[in-house]
Amino acid sequence: MNKIDILLATYNAESHISALLHSLQDQTFTEWSLIVHDDGSSDKTPAILERFASSDERITVLHDDKRFGSAQGNFMYLLTQSQAPFAIFCDDDDIWLEDKLQVLYENILQRDNTIPQAVWCNSYMYKPQTAEIGGSATLAILSSLRDTLFANCGVQGCAILFNAALRNVCLPAPEVVAMHDHLLTLAALTFGEMTYVPRHLMLYRRHADTVTGYTVGRRSEKVRGFFGAGKGVLDPLHFRAVRSFYEAHCEQMTPETDAVFQKFFAFEGRSRISNAFHVLTDGFSLFGHRSILIAKLLLRPLFPKKKP
Repeated sequence: MNKIDILLATYNAESHISALLHSLQDQTFTEWSLIVHDDGSSDKTPAILERFASSDERITVLHDDKRFGSAQGNFMYLLTQSQAPFAIFCDDDDIWLEDKLQVLYENILQRDNTIPQAVWCNSYMYKPQTAEIGGSATLAILSSLRDTLFANCGVQGCAILFNAALRNVCLPAPEVVAMHDHLLTLAALTFGEMTYVPRHLMLYRRHADTVTGYTVGRRSEKVRGFFGAGKGVLDPLHFRAVRSFYEAHCEQMTPETDAVFQKFFAFEGRSRISNAFHVLTDGFSLFGHRSILIAKLLLRPLFPKKKP
């Protein structure tokens, strides 16, 4: 058995999948297995995958006729196929720098892998239309549960190397999963550890078809996005996913962690001023800043208003 499972979900990726696969084969760390599941591509993606698999025994393409219609469903299915001591998700449109796996693997080995562990890196923004490379895909470091619950996201999934103990927390999946990386981040910060490796180890491709939406590389653009018109503080799907995760795992939580979730759920139904006050008393923040969270709670409804 190889030491790391790379879990690759694909869909209509013929224009860029070869670049990704070559970058995986160029990794200095070679003890990996690539498990691929295509979600019904109508282009040449399946043929490209088969060509690579035929010449590299580490690559396995799953043939099961399953269709999910979402990256989240595809990735969660791939997670059930992983058996290696460590695993990492892989998007079909990124390019990995050659030492990505080696750096993350060496770092996770330094952690206590008897408990759930995740180590993660940053990545450069890559705009193929202009060949521009620079900035950072992640500008704020999620380091605690209190700093994550209001983020409406998790750490970028393809940046995280995680161990079997963390995989076991995520499976079976809760009834509601917003995204695979959101679940992984919640599980790590609830039951284990999440460690940031301050390195840029990947090119994060930005184009119109990117599943996760456009990610800006400048802090000023992110701040403007926080206060965009018509938005709520919490995304309803991510809120439901947090509650679903809690319901699935509350019996295994420590009293202290259980209390964090209960205080988070109590924000629903209170006034804006009361919620802003509770940020101060309960220790919540957003990307390391209480002031940003307080401002959002005062200026926005907790959830976006439903369109008529």
